[in-house]
Amino acid sequence: MLIVVSQHNAPLHWDALASMHQLRRKVFKERLAWDVNVVNGLELDQFDIPDAHYLLHCNDAGRVDACTRLLPTTGPYLLADVFPQLIDGEAPRSPLVWESTRFCADHDTAPTNIAAILMAGMLEFGVFLELAAYVSVSDIRMEAIMRRAGWPPVRLGGTMDTGTDIAAAERLDVSREALKRVRSRAGAVGPIIANLNEIASAAVAA
Repeated sequence: MLIVVSQHNAPLHWDALASMHQLRRKVFKERLAWDVNVVNGLELDQFDIPDAHYLLHCNDAGRVDACTRLLPTTGPYLLADVFPQLIDGEAPRSPLVWESTRFCADHDTAPTNIAAILMAGMLEFGVFLELAAYVSVSDIRMEAIMRRAGWPPVRLGGTMDTGTDIAAAERLDVSREALKRVRSRAGAVGPIIANLNEIASAAVAA
């Protein structure tokens, strides 16, 4: 199962959030050698902001071994503010379109089908919020993984060599049909996010 953590329920999940930032350091700084910011062993960037929601998968030891960050495109986000050249046209600015970034997993402990599990979680969250789509900046090798998971991306423009990979911008449409398909590829027969009720309660309280 996955959990989703935002500013509203973060006090319930401080340990998981710290573990996620440690995983991001391990993947992006140590394994992929990206030029990222690490503070006290935690990888952080300018998009770890109050609007961010984090989709987390924990292993049996309680450590986060896979994650992605989800951000509404109504505020600052990576594609619009850092990689707008990857889009033919204007970057999306809509409450119905969110961005997924920092999608990663620990190869040593995460399930072999973790990409499909995370994507099923993204779709479940997207259906819950009644989103139209996600956008993402990804290594183009991720596109084949998305298609295998049953969630084919649509490129929004050309590609660029970042020095560590070949990046492209993609749009991934959100629908109940896509959720059903990706859940099946992930081997899930029902809901895959364990705590959507926490987000729903926070929304009501707000």
